[in-house]
Amino acid sequence: MRSRYAVAPVPPAAPGMVPEDGVTDHYLSELARWRIHRDHELRALDALTRTHADREDLNADITFSMTLWHSIVQRHDLLLSTWQDTKEGTGQREWVARLIWGVLELPDGDGQALAIALPEALRLSDALAASLRARVRGDDELPLKERLSATQQDLLRVRAEVEAADPAVGGRLTERLVAADELAAELTPTSDDALGRLGQLESATALLERDLIIARTSAVHARADAGQAQDERDHLVARGEAVRSLAERVLNTLRPAPRLGIPDVTALGEVPTDENDLAAYVANLERVGRALDQAHTTYAAALAEYADLVDRAERLGRTLAGCGAPTSVDLAGMLTATKQSLHNRPADIQRASALVASQEAYLGQLRPDA
Repeated sequence: MRSRYAVAPVPPAAPGMVPEDGVTDHYLSELARWRIHRDHELRALDALTRTHADREDLNADITFSMTLWHSIVQRHDLLLSTWQDTKEGTGQREWVARLIWGVLELPDGDGQALAIALPEALRLSDALAASLRARVRGDDELPLKERLSATQQDLLRVRAEVEAADPAVGGRLTERLVAADELAAELTPTSDDALGRLGQLESATALLERDLIIARTSAVHARADAGQAQDERDHLVARGEAVRSLAERVLNTLRPAPRLGIPDVTALGEVPTDENDLAAYVANLERVGRALDQAHTTYAAALAEYADLVDRAERLGRTLAGCGAPTSVDLAGMLTATKQSLHNRPADIQRASALVASQEAYLGQLRPDA
């Protein structure tokens, strides 16, 4: 896939394996770059689709892509917290592996909602973004030959994955794969309407990969058994530790800080073997998962508010550096107090928020262009 776009990093280890420290550091760094680049891409694609003739048809994939990106970002945040604890000796490396390969739940109520692991979610995001670019012609500035070569490579990879998939999964996509192969065989940079037909091929290839991932993960999810319940329990243990780590960071960093109870999945006991008991146990696991989602969202939002205040205070400082008296004199003391509020531990969020808002309002009156 073209390097000018965000491309999912290779997982640091196979499922069930604990990655080495250096590989984990590299993976988390690559994932950080991926999330920033994909955010920029989705914003650009959303802007393109606003005036597109097929906006209504594109809206579902844009919304799903943004929802998926948000879920990936949340998992990355948990991974960072867990990895920091691990390096400091208070966490376990096994939890990192579980957070990578444990299911990443998407919000209920979405027709495309499904439970997938982080690497699959990243690849699904890549496929969705590629499909959207093709449908809105977001790649028109690239040379046609380069686009065709990249798409042919993508199609080869998707074909190999379809052929390797379970027949119940891959069989449903075979007819579409054959049609894409035929289109690719007929297409050259000098073909009539090459640009339009290439867009069709790009979209067909990306949608094939998206639907393959969805079909494969949905098939696994449908085969719920004691083994899968055990995997989910292990995953929730790792998630619970990561959310507790995040909560501790918030409590040590901010005042006031949210205080939510974080459920302990081990309190549910071991996975039962009886079918009736297993169904109830899985339902309890789902409730624990939703509670962890709520706690994670709440604590992550508190840190995001803090980061926003720090950013606004830094912008105020840069603005004041270019101001002359009396503006800079009037606000200098307030800016100093703001920075003290933000840099103390725990930071006084309410005081800092009031000070930042006052300074922004004051500047807005004196310098409407600021």
